[in-house]
Amino acid sequence: MILKRFLMPLLLLSVFLAACTNTEDEAEQPSAPEKESEQHAQETEEPAKENVPFELVEAANIEIAQLQGIGYPGNDDALYVATDQGLLMYKGEKWYETTSKKHDYFGFSAVEDGFISSGQQGETMMGIAKSTDKGETLEYIAFKGKGQFPFLTAGYQSGIIYGINGDASTEMDPGLFRSAGEDVRFEPVPLNGFGADTLGMIAAHPTDANTMAMATRSGIYLSEDKGNNMELITEEIMVTALAFTEGHLYYSSVENEKVLFHSISLETLESASIEIPFLAYDNPITYITGSQKDEGTLAFSTYMRDLYQSADSGESWKIILEKGSISN
Repeated sequence: MILKRFLMPLLLLSVFLAACTNTEDEAEQPSAPEKESEQHAQETEEPAKENVPFELVEAANIEIAQLQGIGYPGNDDALYVATDQGLLMYKGEKWYETTSKKHDYFGFSAVEDGFISSGQQGETMMGIAKSTDKGETLEYIAFKGKGQFPFLTAGYQSGIIYGINGDASTEMDPGLFRSAGEDVRFEPVPLNGFGADTLGMIAAHPTDANTMAMATRSGIYLSEDKGNNMELITEEIMVTALAFTEGHLYYSSVENEKVLFHSISLETLESASIEIPFLAYDNPITYITGSQKDEGTLAFSTYMRDLYQSADSGESWKIILEKGSISN
């Protein structure tokens, strides 16, 4: 089952998992997961039977059909773009692609020593996997062959993982789950105080394992205790994407048919507007990321597969991908 084929458009336009989760179940506290379904040892991916060696090369002419995540892994200096046809990297004003291992990545999250992702590897569902070598090999954390998680995030240094389950093959109840670091044991998140009618995109703070947030069509909910208790920290607006840096929570909202971009100070919880290039109402922001190594470096993508990057905390923006088209 290729679950994301109908989940991703819902994510981009309405930020919700209504297609694969039951709203009423999500409003209640989910049941504990079946521990027997977890694998207690990580397994390393067997070498793929491919004749093409894994290398990074300058990208040829590429049309990205589905842009499914962005991030700055700490073990590289590039901006990574997760697509349905593998990873792309933007570095030094050039685009790079891999010569093989072109997996279908989604639920992509950059971490200090690589990235964590879900997706599809050939005929096999990744579940939750990690790579520390630019995608050449994958180490399976959990649910290999059992689930796909378009809504997935990981703490850059903390290692905590959050995901939304809507796949019965995982043997977990629908709802938000979390790990205690890069651990195979997952548990349901209570979400006390959560008032939205559906779940949405999740963000984990890069270093503070206790801090997480969720975007919904009725605002942003913030937690300082790993999602046990949630608090609405914005007005009831439609939020389409969000991401943490060390001191800020960046987010995009759609209000009065305008696509807006903001930052929230984690110290004061005050919100400030950031000017971005004009985006049409039908081209909302889908993913936001910030470099944890280079303060002030931000990027965001849009529904129509545009990608913008800033080196000065959003004072200026440069478009580095337009409508998913790369040409050299």
